[in-house]
Amino acid sequence: MPVARNLSALSDSKFDLIVIGGGIYGTTIALDATLRGLSVAIIDQGDFGSGTSFNSAKTVHGGVRSLQRGNLREMNQFINERRTLSRLLPHLVTPLPFVIPTYQTLTRNKWLMRPYFSLYDRLSSNRNNQIDRSLRLPDSRFLSRNECLELNPMISPTKVTGGIQWFDCQMYNSDRVNLSFVLSAMKHGATAANYVEAESLIYHKKQIVGLRVLDRLGNSHFDLHGKIVLNCTGPWTNLVLKKLLPKRIRDLPFHLSKAMNFVTNKPVTTTHALGSWNNGRLLFIAPWRDRSIIGTSHHLFAGDADTLKICEHEVEDFLRQVNSAFPNAKLQMDDLQMIHCGLLPAVTTVKNFDSLLKTSLIVDHTRDGVSGLLSVVGVRYTTARDTAEHAVDVVFKLLKRKSPTCRTDNTTLFGGEIPDIETFFQNATQESASNLSESTCLRLARSYGSNYATLLAELHKDPASTAKVAVDSELTVAEVQHSVKHEMAVKLSDVVLRRTELGSGGHPGIDALRSTARLMGGYLGWSSEQMEKEISEVENLYDFQMQ
Repeated sequence: MPVARNLSALSDSKFDLIVIGGGIYGTTIALDATLRGLSVAIIDQGDFGSGTSFNSAKTVHGGVRSLQRGNLREMNQFINERRTLSRLLPHLVTPLPFVIPTYQTLTRNKWLMRPYFSLYDRLSSNRNNQIDRSLRLPDSRFLSRNECLELNPMISPTKVTGGIQWFDCQMYNSDRVNLSFVLSAMKHGATAANYVEAESLIYHKKQIVGLRVLDRLGNSHFDLHGKIVLNCTGPWTNLVLKKLLPKRIRDLPFHLSKAMNFVTNKPVTTTHALGSWNNGRLLFIAPWRDRSIIGTSHHLFAGDADTLKICEHEVEDFLRQVNSAFPNAKLQMDDLQMIHCGLLPAVTTVKNFDSLLKTSLIVDHTRDGVSGLLSVVGVRYTTARDTAEHAVDVVFKLLKRKSPTCRTDNTTLFGGEIPDIETFFQNATQESASNLSESTCLRLARSYGSNYATLLAELHKDPASTAKVAVDSELTVAEVQHSVKHEMAVKLSDVVLRRTELGSGGHPGIDALRSTARLMGGYLGWSSEQMEKEISEVENLYDFQMQ
């Protein structure tokens, strides 16, 4: 389906709900509310998923640590949401084995960890219900010392007594997971636009009736009309609240933690996510596409979200932590292809991973004397759909309407209409499209899922579109065209970082950037000056990493 920024549809309609923020929490809320019959608008001051959601570690968690804390309710929530995402997006969410070593110490002793994971297996016995047979997660497994060191060769063998293998899931492309929720919401009737910034609330007789916004691309203002405004802007939550209600609002009770992951093309792991400890914190190196992703570091962050930057000393410190935990990885600064960095909500200012907020916040600002304004602060990519369900329940309460049953746990997502994922991938690699290799066909099938057929039809229609944008790039001309025509890509960074795999794992090379900019410029009518500006902005995103 062709998808465009239809600002007239935003300004000319009256909505039940206006969602500010197009990260994974905003998009799941928009879809849920739309499926329950509400008229919904969703906007983002940048591109969809360009904030914290872009900097995800790509893991879909099953609540192993929740059991460690004795929180069975939270563990069951993680298991249910992991299962739901695997079922709804089988091309993007796939099993990943994890391996950690055991030692003679009390907390990492194999005789303690073995029954712990056995208990987890029993308590998660429903983890594979209605899951494609090829995506089902096996029970955990106790490893001998030799097998652990063979699977996890990056750790020091000193004092290792054995290991544990268990399975969680990983997103092949987290940006397309988020996009699937956007496109699904639009398919069911929501109106969406990126690069639209919320500026102020509109009132009528002390009741919120809409939102004044800025089109950041056209530099023009217009009004959105709606009954409920929901602020879902992650680390920008309090900044947005102060802008919307400068004299009346209280900050929501959370601090910020700067989370950082490394992306490297050094072949540190290929089949398993490898775990090891550094100063009591568990770090992981996980295979991700043709690279490895390493995380996660946490640093206290006291500034505003708009001032986020990565300091060189923080990168060097995290690199030391990684090499201490995985001495055989021997990572160096030059091995880093990209650094993903985002802000996560924390409950205290204690420099400790466990200080991260564990439960999402849903705040009705009636407490501040404002009726019709909600804020949602999410804590995990995995649990966004569940939080959205509760948030939409509150929306219906404010609308004084009976809430229909949530449908997002059983409604097929855009691209996820795949009854048998193995057969789907096999058929995809057998498709005949001139100049397309089997690996390219498989990559496209993984990225686009059941919508791969639409892209393939475009490739057949125009054989020239199978050409690569650059000699050292796998991105095809058709993918760029598809991103603009069908996925609301309006800036070069949208295509490079979020619609395709071109640059999310590191700088794709200047030839690929220039070629992609020329293609987009031809579709969108960019001048040569605009193309150079777009290229410069993307270059700055990579340069931004070391300040």
